[in-house]
Amino acid sequence: MKNLLRTIISLIILNIVMACSMVPVTPTPTRETPRQENRQATSVPTKTVPASSVSITLGTPQQIFHRGQPDAMGMWNVPDMHTAVLQQPDKSYLLWITGDIGPRGLGSVAMLSTNDFLTYKNAGPGTPTKAEPVFHPSCRSEDEAPSCKQNYDADYVGANSVITAKNGKDLLMFYEAGNRTSESNPTNADSGGWEYNVMALARSADNGLTWRRQGVVLSGRDPKPASKPGTGQPGISEPGAIVANGFIYMVYQYIPNQDSEPEAPSVIEVARAPVASDGMPGSWTKYYNGSFGSQPGLGGLGSPVVTTGKGTGCTRPVQVWPVYSTYLDAYVLLFLANEGWYFSTSTDLVKWTPPAQFLDMTMWREDQPMDWNYILVTPGNPGDVIDRTGYVLYASASSRKESGGGHELWVRPFTFNKSPMR
Repeated sequence: MKNLLRTIISLIILNIVMACSMVPVTPTPTRETPRQENRQATSVPTKTVPASSVSITLGTPQQIFHRGQPDAMGMWNVPDMHTAVLQQPDKSYLLWITGDIGPRGLGSVAMLSTNDFLTYKNAGPGTPTKAEPVFHPSCRSEDEAPSCKQNYDADYVGANSVITAKNGKDLLMFYEAGNRTSESNPTNADSGGWEYNVMALARSADNGLTWRRQGVVLSGRDPKPASKPGTGQPGISEPGAIVANGFIYMVYQYIPNQDSEPEAPSVIEVARAPVASDGMPGSWTKYYNGSFGSQPGLGGLGSPVVTTGKGTGCTRPVQVWPVYSTYLDAYVLLFLANEGWYFSTSTDLVKWTPPAQFLDMTMWREDQPMDWNYILVTPGNPGDVIDRTGYVLYASASSRKESGGGHELWVRPFTFNKSPMR
């Protein structure tokens, strides 16, 4: 009966109305029950999904940071497409948020704290009204030695996910590492001002105040393009991590090199590493041709789990982030693509329903969000788990002309809805 029920549920979920022309790949998965091995020890209840469709209702947005005001703590362009969140034992949250922070802090990470996602405090070095970076790009000025500019994260460190290490004390940060300056490093290429992006790992032994680089863990299938990429940001960009069934899963966008793969679409792929490995370099394998294991994280091939079209402009998926919903008894994937925010559901992190749009937007329009960054757990729930409600953090460019650029942080509540089966 249980297997029959799960089969019915899977068929129901696959009938979610398709809101754009994205075509997901449908590999044969193995059902997994989510667990939170290296988060706070909390059981995850399971529920069925008696629904023929799922939708998201957005509440009223509220502005959190105002550029040039004390609440921005001296930060600029925050969030810049990257936010990592970790729940603390007292049910508060730490956030590592990327933007222009401190002197020469382009593409750096600050650490904040919040109890309700509406009010924030600086939790790192600095003062209540001026945050300072806890993690910098490896090259912190244009005057750095040429050898520094060859580093995989010479220009940008974008915090995406922070989890607890297997020792239960240290923290692991998975971050987007960008390099605009080097052609000689095996995981980077000079792209005429655009980055070649990889996913890297850093480790903290002091609850996120300082970080030690551990190296690159994931790259595109062409770590060093044969020719300079002409457009886009080839490699791997803006991934999100989630822990399930003894593995750390990373869902990410793969952006092809537009010179060597001019017709290739930008796609969403997935890789995983054992929790026991702490996600160290060499422990990752990509999902490819129906299974994990045959393709390494560095340079290996990956099969798309969502395809969105040719990877130019804002058609490509960005801000890819998975979360587990107890209300839906399913994983939810959210991302920005085709000038809108989309979500999809899955029971195994590799087979996803056709994406459904829940907010229309036009990139750079002043009265719309510029990019979204995170869908957050409901306060009090364990990390990476939500019930029916939560919050979306996003950046706005609503005063772009007056300010000459820069982002502002907004928060917006959301609610999942499901229609009962008739």
